[in-house]
Amino acid sequence: MLGHKEPTAVRPTTLMRARAYAVIAGLLAGAAAQSGATMQPVAPSSIALEARGHGWVLTDAEGMSLYTYARDVQPGQSSCIDECAAMWPPLVDTAANAPDEDWGIVDRQDGTQQWAFRGKPLYRYTIDESPGDTYGEGVRALWAIALIPLPTPPGINIEKTLQGYVAANDERKTLYTPQVDIDPKTLCVANSCGKDWRPVLAPWAARDLDRWRVITRVDGLRQWTYDTQPLFSYAGDVKPRESNGDGAIFSAKGGTWKAVVLEPRRPYPDWITVHDTDAGQMLANLEGKTVYTYDPSRIPSFYPKTDSCGLECVAPEWVPVLADADATTSGGNWAIFTRSDGSRQWAYKGKPVFTNTRDKTQGSFLGYRHGGSRSWNVIMHSEDALVGTLRPP
Repeated sequence: MLGHKEPTAVRPTTLMRARAYAVIAGLLAGAAAQSGATMQPVAPSSIALEARGHGWVLTDAEGMSLYTYARDVQPGQSSCIDECAAMWPPLVDTAANAPDEDWGIVDRQDGTQQWAFRGKPLYRYTIDESPGDTYGEGVRALWAIALIPLPTPPGINIEKTLQGYVAANDERKTLYTPQVDIDPKTLCVANSCGKDWRPVLAPWAARDLDRWRVITRVDGLRQWTYDTQPLFSYAGDVKPRESNGDGAIFSAKGGTWKAVVLEPRRPYPDWITVHDTDAGQMLANLEGKTVYTYDPSRIPSFYPKTDSCGLECVAPEWVPVLADADATTSGGNWAIFTRSDGSRQWAYKGKPVFTNTRDKTQGSFLGYRHGGSRSWNVIMHSEDALVGTLRPP
């Protein structure tokens, strides 16, 4: 085969020595990075940083959310052009100087220049209406909120779960602290925590990093803590991003285990409930009726576009979810818009929300399965942690 080379054999001792050097180098680098408190990041004057528990969210100067695109894989290049750029406008206000090496400029095909953070070009989303809206997050599993993540020690990461952003290990599994009045250095040493709870051990060269600190347990092991509480993983979390150990009973003194939530998820509007269905947990109203979003742009070309005239074409079986006169929102995925008749209707990610008269029992979603055009979709409970909706059948 042209250009093919057989791999060079590596002696086991050489390979082991290389791995050992790599580990030591990583530990020393981690120790050097952990010399003190977390530094406040900086940004160009045309970009604002909104502090959150898990880091700093990037917005433009008006507070509108910025996003990164998973298909931007070539350094210094944007793959979002033409129709994509019309929906996701690049952030091209590049008159300000880059404050450090994390910020750069991408030359676009049309001759304009675009801001990039750590090599990832930055975009707005045209569907976002107000500061704080994050309608673009998770779209097609390709778009993500632009974020400067909170620095964490080696072996500790940040993952997004149904509870919000949590501390996690290298296997992307949630970390926990015991809520109990016991000396942290003796926890799960003098008293048994069972085989399911495992301490998060710190490397020998690890140093404190802001709220992340190292303690030496009474058995001599070094363990990470967060806000002085020792960190553990839970064997009951089989898959990444699960938090099955949250609220579990601690065997000593009646305490409980608590997931380390760095940034809680935004609460649902007070009229939303969560119900189990044969397709997973879906959102419903207080009466248990599944709620749907309406988006005519999702109709495939092989379906008649009967919904092209907008909300006026919605059949009577679709009942708008109206908002109370005093209802308010706090950004994120939920908003309220005013209809032509003056009433106010809830919307999810910029799409109006309805229930369907076919749904007679809790957990049914006949409006999705038999609702005619594919412009209708349900909202999954996992919408804040995963891709937000079911795919059309």
